[in-house]
Amino acid sequence: MCCEVYKGSGPAQLPLVLGGHSFIEQLGNDPAPSPEGAAELVERCLDAGITWFDTTYQPERVALGAALARLGRRPEAHLIAWNFFEAFGPGDEVGDAAAYEAHSLDQICEELGTDRVELLVVHPVEDAAAQRRQEELAGTWLAEGRVGELGLWAFSATELRTVRRDVPYAWIVAPFNAADRAAADVFPAARGRGARGIATSPFGRGWDLERLVAAASTQGGSSTADAAAEVADLMLRFSLFESSADRLVVSMRRPRWIPANVASVERGPLNATERERLTNLISS
Repeated sequence: MCCEVYKGSGPAQLPLVLGGHSFIEQLGNDPAPSPEGAAELVERCLDAGITWFDTTYQPERVALGAALARLGRRPEAHLIAWNFFEAFGPGDEVGDAAAYEAHSLDQICEELGTDRVELLVVHPVEDAAAQRRQEELAGTWLAEGRVGELGLWAFSATELRTVRRDVPYAWIVAPFNAADRAAADVFPAARGRGARGIATSPFGRGWDLERLVAAASTQGGSSTADAAAEVADLMLRFSLFESSADRLVVSMRRPRWIPANVASVERGPLNATERERLTNLISS
């Protein structure tokens, strides 16, 4: 089990991270929020004790940076950025990872409206030489204090064993949800390297959630809204507490989902009945 039970620990200790996919229409089932809606989302998160914000893609950084500037609350936020640089709009492809270059951190900071990023994630690239260069750059930025910590995207413990140990990765990031547990071994392996874990995609970007909600509604005769609340609660708690990760990235495009997700964290790990219920829904 990863985390202590957070029930009663207070909002400042919440292990949730607002996913950057909250700010784009791609990779989800809901439209992107307006600038005003994005600012409200960020404000509600900060007020609830969700102070970590993930930004994988360039438009996510722009949206989050604008929201924090609008609110004047940048000092309260812990920012995560990745090596995805393509600008895109509604209906466009999101683009692939590209190796960090000398100007990349300047670009990221400008988009986020900041001079420092708390966590910089390295998404590996196929070219071995480019991978070495981007790790060296990331290490330089870390030494200069422009980056607080380094993170690495990895899918498995096997993949993690091939990663250079001289790069001081403090966090390993991997997808983990009840419907796809392929990365179950990565977080224990991360601890073996002295790194902590961040799990992502508790709802399979919404598509796994939709499928399980339909199954729950059919099996129990409940309304779609009631089934969605039940399944979302089970899936979020599974990804956080069963993964052995320290934090969980979750997209929340609507402010009303924030208190629901906070309540899920406070419930703590799944009990045996809840775990069996989720397993049955997945296999249905």
